Amino acid sequence: TNALTRAKRLGYASSTTAGNYGGHYSTQAQYTLGTGVVGGFTYSCRFGVSDATLQSAARTFVGVTSSVAAPTNVDPATLTNAIGIGHNASDTNWYIYYGGSVAQTRINLGANFPINTTDLIDITLWSPPNQNGVVCYHATRITATNQFETYGRLGPGTVGTTLPANTTLLAHRAWRNNNTAAAAVGIDIASVYWETDW
Repeated sequence: TNALTRAKRLGYASSTTAGNYGGHYSTQAQYTLGTGVVGGFTYSCRFGVSDATLQSAARTFVGVTSSVAAPTNVDPATLTNAIGIGHNASDTNWYIYYGGSVAQTRINLGANFPINTTDLIDITLWSPPNQNGVVCYHATRITATNQFETYGRLGPGTVGTTLPANTTLLAHRAWRNNNTAAAAVGIDIASVYWETDW
């Protein structure tokens, strides 16, 4: 009936206990930002929100972080050594989150990127090996009839502070937390792709 339900995907649901999450994450950090000579990566994840009834209290983050522990109920704006897309409770659209040793001000993707249970969201991150502390993002919203895109560049700023240091190993994670709602939330993952660039 919509872009999300037509996609081949794996669904992850939380329990109905407040503060619980659904999703998946890697327990092995293996990738780094470019150093200006080597390193760097291309990362992409396509996903959608699959709550039975969209929960306004929920929180979501999809991207890369230095953490390899199970996700917890946190505002994505507090995450350090992280880059990705997500939202906090009561948000109505998606944001880009990023930060190295200090979480940076999130970037509002605006009205073309609403949070709903019908669309697919694709986030692609690229850290070129020949630039130190730079990540380019490309976000795409796929609906049943249209596609919306936005892109930008993060960094370099203060290397290691604005974005993770090029010696900090990163891992994939994608989660949705019900936060204060005693209701199940879900995130469906259609694809995850990651490769080193050098």
